[in-house]
Amino acid sequence: MALEFTQQDEYQILTLKGDCNGAERPTVDAQFESRLKGNGIKYLVVQCEACGDMNTQFLRGLAQIYKKLKELNGKICLINVNDSIREAIKRNGLDRLLPVRTSLRAALVEFGLAKQKEFDVNFINPFVTATQKVLNVQCSIATTPQKPFLKKPTDPMLLGDLSGIIGITSETFNGTLAISFPEKIFLKLASGMLGQTYTAITPEIVDLAGELSNIILGQSKIELNTLGYKIQQAIPSCVWGKDHQIKHFGAGACIVIPFETADGVFHIEIISNNTSGAKLA
Repeated sequence: MALEFTQQDEYQILTLKGDCNGAERPTVDAQFESRLKGNGIKYLVVQCEACGDMNTQFLRGLAQIYKKLKELNGKICLINVNDSIREAIKRNGLDRLLPVRTSLRAALVEFGLAKQKEFDVNFINPFVTATQKVLNVQCSIATTPQKPFLKKPTDPMLLGDLSGIIGITSETFNGTLAISFPEKIFLKLASGMLGQTYTAITPEIVDLAGELSNIILGQSKIELNTLGYKIQQAIPSCVWGKDHQIKHFGAGACIVIPFETADGVFHIEIISNNTSGAKLA
């Protein structure tokens, strides 16, 4: 395997290629310590995108780096980690010492070198794509996404007459996906999905909103998991009626994405720890 250190202004990147078996000489911690002398840099990002696996010996070397950085009030983060490496870290009890993050920016936020203030397009775009695809395939409804916005306390609590809600969980955050339809749009999609005409919302068809939120999250999860989010999903639920409320889970900002159709506009809402401090231009 190959180790390559790259120094930035405030941190170093250790790029790994191949399987890490601890046979490197000098060892990974010795190489790091020799680079640490005199440069004052106390943060290390370990780029694992091209690394297949790590054995216990190599992980112990990274743990030694953690201890050295801790003495300097520094930190280490691993990014683009595959399932095999995640399991090895857990198996060796090193979860706390070797934190895993989804991207370089997330690692810099962890270090305090960047602020988590920008809208995470990589997190939201899969939901947009999945919503368009699912409604086109399942309900024969064409949709056009509009500009997302952050839901403020002064905005209406409800953006539709019926909502499907599903929890989003991962190793690092919890949240909620909600899709809210005006009655007119929901009746059209129910008619298209079930193959018969509906003129009013009834208990027999409300579960479709939850089913759609489940399918949309399932589609989104495929792309999100390739980005390292490790999404899991809960059982969907539905709420409807004049005074229904969406109960979100998660501590982040509520991001709303409107979708325009031939019969009006519906909205999806996404909230999670991953949207904390989100800010839209």
